Amino acid sequence: MARTWKRREFLHAVAAGGALGGLAWGADDEPRPFTEARRQAIEAEVRSRAERQLERARLVVDYYRIGRKIAYPLPLEELILPEVNVPSIPVYPWATWLTWTLEERIGCLGWAAQWFDHKEARQRAAADLAALARWPRFQQYANPDLSSAHAGRILWTAATRWDWVESGLRTSLHEACRRHLEAVLPASDKLYASVRTKDDVLRREAPHALLHNIPLIGTIGAALTAAAAGHPAAELLNERIHALFGAVLDLRAKGYTEGVAYDGYVLDFAADWLAALPDGERSDLLDHPGLNRYLEQSYMLGAPGAAEQVAELSDVEPREMPFHLAAQAKLLRLRPDPLRRWLLGRCPLDVLRCDALAALGGAAGVPAIAAPPAGALDAHYAAVLRSGWEAEDLAVAVSCSNSPTGHIQNDAGTLVIGTRGRWLITDPGYQQYVEGDQREFTVGPAAHNAPLVNGSGPAEKRPRRIVLDSASPTLHRVAIDLTACYPAAVKSLVRHVWLSGKNLVVVADELDAGQQPQAVYHWHGHPDAAWWFEAGWALVALGAAQLWVACSRAEISGADLQRLAGSRGQLSLVSTIDGASPVVWWVFALAANRPALEVDVSGRQIRVLGQSFSV
Repeated sequence: MARTWKRREFLHAVAAGGALGGLAWGADDEPRPFTEARRQAIEAEVRSRAERQLERARLVVDYYRIGRKIAYPLPLEELILPEVNVPSIPVYPWATWLTWTLEERIGCLGWAAQWFDHKEARQRAAADLAALARWPRFQQYANPDLSSAHAGRILWTAATRWDWVESGLRTSLHEACRRHLEAVLPASDKLYASVRTKDDVLRREAPHALLHNIPLIGTIGAALTAAAAGHPAAELLNERIHALFGAVLDLRAKGYTEGVAYDGYVLDFAADWLAALPDGERSDLLDHPGLNRYLEQSYMLGAPGAAEQVAELSDVEPREMPFHLAAQAKLLRLRPDPLRRWLLGRCPLDVLRCDALAALGGAAGVPAIAAPPAGALDAHYAAVLRSGWEAEDLAVAVSCSNSPTGHIQNDAGTLVIGTRGRWLITDPGYQQYVEGDQREFTVGPAAHNAPLVNGSGPAEKRPRRIVLDSASPTLHRVAIDLTACYPAAVKSLVRHVWLSGKNLVVVADELDAGQQPQAVYHWHGHPDAAWWFEAGWALVALGAAQLWVACSRAEISGADLQRLAGSRGQLSLVSTIDGASPVVWWVFALAANRPALEVDVSGRQIRVLGQSFSV
């Protein structure tokens, strides 16, 4: 029988062993093995993807953020930037999505050739690689960029990991790696001229200015091509990335993050780079406690029953940007870890990129734990309360970050509520760069669900977490002081959130903002959700889930339901509360029928589903 870990015991083991490396498994604690069926499913997924790629005469790239799809000719002989207008952005980063889609295509074909000796896949992959090796340039922008990183990683993978590549093509790939490296290196040298050690980064007044994901990923791509080409600059680049990534890991203890999607993007490339280093040159980074924070974000923020559906707080898109899972799959081979294996074992294969499948297929012997503890969890840029990990469980994630990075928005206190594999109360979850209604919807004052107080929402990333604990095995709480996030006219605002069992979330906004404060709320539903209104309550219905919503200070009606300009499908409950003090209560109850809500005359205590809550 698999052991269920108490939370304190589990965290002690994590601290002692670097994730679960320090756990001693006894006869009754045997972790679940990586099954033969799972290995076969991974191989079948790669084979199926390769077959689909063989049917395609063009590379279709979905620029989903701006609603464009471009069909590039195959094989792609050069880096083409389509002449398609994108309002308000004169030079759109076309090459980023182009190269990450090309990488997926070549990866599917290349791994099918490697694993199955698939003749046609080998021929098509070779044709695509030969064309890529002839590209006159590998990057769209002057600085190390994401397109150069993906192009470089394609070249490195083919040159160093695939045995089927014939000698003539391998020679061309090595030469392309050299050209790639020499094109990227000068800009990387200029950008990071002052960096030799991580202290050169950490001693700066704004160290994060040197750590943005784009040039860091671009420089890692150059380090990979330098290694593949045997270029003398490889040592310098390895030293540089060691310093930069080491600084990232140190700063994570102080709250530095770009959110699970972009953190995972960096880590995905860093994991490949680490794999290419000798053991002695990577152990300090692999053993760094900051590395576990990536894993904790990835697994703690997953929706109940759908680990891949991470909470869309700030700039996070679970399906479109699953790089964090690819990173964990690659790290699994470098640091076998039952918790990491547990997470990856819960992810459907169709959401993983092909390089993640390749890494996971190579780590078949790593066991998984039964499950980590649920409850009140610190996911670093968010607090998570959850009853468990399965579809019937309930979870709420609350944004709480002081990170200065652009991908972390001014969304402190915003919460999402999930069950049955989806987040019923959600957030736009991305940042539209094109000016207009959609940008306003994703980053404007109505984008998140902390209240707009007298017309102002959070404008600073200065939240202070006061409480994160469990009063009982079924009652968990977080409280976040949002006062410093608002203008000075807001004297005090504390958001309290409780999760009770598998059916109830309670939110209390304790507010002091003058004699006549007004609070406006925007609760965004899942894009596929349907709504109903009854006796002052709203119902959010999605599949088998029915989430009832009520407010202590307002009678909710259908007049409050809006589709805000720029929405990609979400309907929003917009409610205005005049005289919103001392406390505004919101109740979210999973139930077949509308529950009763009792509010104490003081406004500081409510009773719902047989339970009392007070502030």
